[in-house]
Amino acid sequence: MSSYITKILYSPITHLADARFAAAAGIEYLGFCLNPSHPNFILPIKAKEILDWISGSHAVAYFGEQSVEEIIALSELLNMDIVALENNLLPDELPSIGKPIIKVIDITGKDTIYLHNEFAAYHNYADAFELKGSFNENVSIEFVKGICAQYKVFLSVDFKDLPVRETLLYLQPYAFMLETGEEEKTGLKEYDELNEFLEKLKL
Repeated sequence: MSSYITKILYSPITHLADARFAAAAGIEYLGFCLNPSHPNFILPIKAKEILDWISGSHAVAYFGEQSVEEIIALSELLNMDIVALENNLLPDELPSIGKPIIKVIDITGKDTIYLHNEFAAYHNYADAFELKGSFNENVSIEFVKGICAQYKVFLSVDFKDLPVRETLLYLQPYAFMLETGEEEKTGLKEYDELNEFLEKLKL
């Protein structure tokens, strides 16, 4: 059982220190960016080294505009628990991946009609949705609350000036994405701020 007000996805994992921090903090989901066109891309061999150390957390592999064949091959090679898709694969292509799927949807600049269509198209094929981006005049916090009540939602939306704890308690998502900190120098990150932030999310 989580010791936080919501489950936490810690991403993107780029160093073993990230995984060690997550283990000590009791974080349940660890995200690895396997999209080579993304700035947070981690080499599969490096991801494997970290994954071999991990115990007790679910590994989530993020893919971009890669083929189904590449997604299947990498997620099986690394024995990923979950696949997160930031691409335009059609809903009926998802079952062939053979892993639980998180469909990532960017709400930035979108309207509710577009989003309802996305949820309707994918909800029979995806195990969960990740909402990222920013609230706007069309997509309100109340709309997202309704989505969180209807679907299993990993939330990585920019809260801006909203208080995080109170907002999470109001929205009640399945999980909240906590971004990894910036590396200070090779092999060293500062985790004090992250620990302080996590304290605010304790039950």
